[in-house]
Amino acid sequence: MADFCFAVDANYTGTGAKPIPNFLYTPCHCPVGDHCHDNTEDVVPKRLKRFKTTRRIRWLARPRRVRQKFRQRPVLARRQETEIIRSYQKPYASRRIQQLALPRVRSLLVVRQHYRHLLSKVQAQQLNKWIKKSVLTIYSQLASVELPEQPATKIMTTEDWQRHQQWLERNARHRQPPAIPKPPINRKPLAELRDRIGSLSTPKYSRKKVTGKEPQIPAVKPAALKTTPSEHVVKLAQPIARRRRAKGVVTEDTSIPENVLKAQASVRILELASPKRYTKVNNEYRDTPFTVEPNALKAKPSERVLELAKPKKLSKK
Repeated sequence: MADFCFAVDANYTGTGAKPIPNFLYTPCHCPVGDHCHDNTEDVVPKRLKRFKTTRRIRWLARPRRVRQKFRQRPVLARRQETEIIRSYQKPYASRRIQQLALPRVRSLLVVRQHYRHLLSKVQAQQLNKWIKKSVLTIYSQLASVELPEQPATKIMTTEDWQRHQQWLERNARHRQPPAIPKPPINRKPLAELRDRIGSLSTPKYSRKKVTGKEPQIPAVKPAALKTTPSEHVVKLAQPIARRRRAKGVVTEDTSIPENVLKAQASVRILELASPKRYTKVNNEYRDTPFTVEPNALKAKPSERVLELAKPKKLSKK
């Protein structure tokens, strides 16, 4: 029996590449060594391809958090406190705690007196039960259990009603806000201001009126009438064109320009200017523009065209 070796042979003299060390490798003295060296690809397993997932897929693969179903909750939710009672402990409350836990008789009696018409039978029995328990405690006895006697209703006379009505009228009025004090105005007497008013009424720049006859306009000199103005003077004598009223009466020139009359028309313009003549039409307005072409009249239809030309028979439903 041959000796199998699972270590790499340092003195490997094979023709191929040095095999990878694994549990399937056998050295040269193994009876299957030549076969292993020749077919290393069949012996060594191929490395599996590794798939790399993206960050988005890993994030979507996370399980969602389990959340409670939505329900209406009060604004001031009372916290539920759970009392843990151990099996080896016996719950015990002292007598003082039990007596302090009971409500005072005074408050219970006031509640029964004011709400006796609104309480149901079960609520009234429960209230009476609390009152009996509270009466026996020392704290209720020290808190003056007995209620003060209510005074009898006083019958008001006519004078009392009159005084009461006066008091109502006096106190029912709107409270008027205090008067706002006006700021003092320091004015000078009119005698001191007369001189100043007179100085202000006089005009600042005095103009002298024209006295006597109106001055005569100087006449044009005869030499100025005989002079011939230059082109620049004629140009300056014309009104400025920036204002519409300075142009005077505008007359529109409707005559044909001279360059248009002397223009020579090209061949294309003459072709476009000549009127278009229509043939095979009764009038120039072409009442029947859809005419049948002569080739369509000479055409021979096929069997398929004749089949399609037949009208369909529609059955009434």
